[in-house]
Amino acid sequence: MNFLTELADHLKAFSMLWNHKLFKIQGVSLSLGNILLGLILLGFANRASKILSRVLMKKLVEPYVPDRTVLNTYRRLIYTLNLALFVVLALTIAGIPLTIFTVVGGALAIGIGFGSQNIVNNFISGLILMAERPLKIGDVIEVDNISGSVVEIGTRATRIRTPESKIWIVPNSMFLEKPVLNWTNRSAIVRTEVSVGVAYGSDVDKVRTIALKIMQDMPFVEKSPFARVMFDDFGESALSFKMQFWADSDKVESLQQCRSDLRFALEKAYREAQIEMSFPQRDLNLRSSVPLEIRMKS
Repeated sequence: MNFLTELADHLKAFSMLWNHKLFKIQGVSLSLGNILLGLILLGFANRASKILSRVLMKKLVEPYVPDRTVLNTYRRLIYTLNLALFVVLALTIAGIPLTIFTVVGGALAIGIGFGSQNIVNNFISGLILMAERPLKIGDVIEVDNISGSVVEIGTRATRIRTPESKIWIVPNSMFLEKPVLNWTNRSAIVRTEVSVGVAYGSDVDKVRTIALKIMQDMPFVEKSPFARVMFDDFGESALSFKMQFWADSDKVESLQQCRSDLRFALEKAYREAQIEMSFPQRDLNLRSSVPLEIRMKS
């Protein structure tokens, strides 16, 4: 009997603690039990949302949408909708009124007004990027002196991998506020070029022939469109040429490495053909009303 009495006392104390009123929201009293049950159910809601999102993506979306960027957009949207549904269900079961969101929303609005403008700006920018799709995963882009391939487009930031395998986390708002160069917006075949300067007096036809032959032999240079050599300018100390070629960004390590390999090959070929690579030159003229005295020392 003592054991049952003690158990009843403990249960009574627990019941009192569970039903202890903490505060009121919109005229509804919330107890400690409501809060604890709500937190537990919210934890399950997050887990259930992820599981249901994976099932829906696998059964309803992935078989019909091959684009990875669009898949990420659908995945985040489905997860958000599922989470909202489970949160509402969890709060209803826990006895917490949905009007709590009006209070939380007001506090959130005040927080946004004081210091969360950048977060909201980046979030909205992410939604715009996912909707308009000016770039997608795998695109080679340049923005604000950052160059690399897109590996992830998130709701707040986008991850870009550089040729050195560095990962830059770029706020989404930057893609709407700054100029963005997308090398592979419609195709993985991109054009790049290498500038070369040769000395005045060089055989320009020979310069072009050698460059074309080298680019045709390079494995990373696409056969179509054809590589070409442009006589760019008569420089101060050199005849300037641009060697333009196309490469498949999906098949090469990086465009920077392609340009480097081409420079090595051009330097070797021109040296063997005795075509002088240019370097800055200056003519020095001395003016004096008095003849200069020159002395020779033995």
